[in-house]
Order: sequence, then C-alpha cells, then structure tokens
Amino acid sequence: MSTELIEVARAGLEAWQRGDLEALTTLLDPEVELTWWEPGEWDCHGREAVLALLRERAVEGAGVAKIELIDAAEDKIVATRAAIVPDGLAAGLRPATLITFRDGKAIAMRQFRDRSEALTAAR
Repeated sequence: MSTELIEVARAGLEAWQRGDLEALTTLLDPEVELTWWEPGEWDCHGREAVLALLRERAVEGAGVAKIELIDAAEDKIVATRAAIVPDGLAAGLRPATLITFRDGKAIAMRQFRDRSEALTAAR
C-alpha cells in the first residue's frame, strides 16, 4: 500500500471524526460496500448509502477515538480504534475495518470484532 494512499485514508477518516464527510466522498468508489461482521441493518451498498450511515454514526458520536491504520496488504489497510467501544452493538470490543482499494478508491469496507480478525482476513 502506498504511503500516499494511507495518508489520504487517514485524512478522510479524521475529517469524518470532525463531522466532515467530503474527504471520504472522494475516497469511496461509487459501488463501495460496507459490511458488518454479522449481516444486518448496518450493511451498505453504494457510496451514498455508506455516507448516510457514516453521517448517522458521526451524529451518534462514533469515531471519536483515535484511529490506527495498518498496512495489511498491497491493496488493503486495517483501520482500528485506539479505545474499546463503550456501548451499542460493538460494546466492549475494539472493532477494526478491513478496507480494500482499487485504483485509489475504497471498494470494500468490512467490519471485524478486532484487529487480529481483520488482519487474518487481509491475507
């Protein structure tokens, strides 16, 4: 994974934490998918659906923890929280997202219960 793409991803995620989704908009492929570790209402297909969910999560206060990005493979990074989630569906966990890129755009964002699960899936 290029350092430049990791920094673009970091900037987009940090902007989301501040409530600004514009930086993420340019990072997401129009057909991006965001899936939870168990199929359900949080699964989203398409950039607009993903952005709508992220907007909702930002209003709820999600994403306020420091995010660590790990170069997991040639076209994949793992984004994980520095703090354990205090409540909600992921309460008591430190979830991680495996983000897959193609041509500089995120095409898949798959949620895992923790960093080790996400890194295993990246292989």
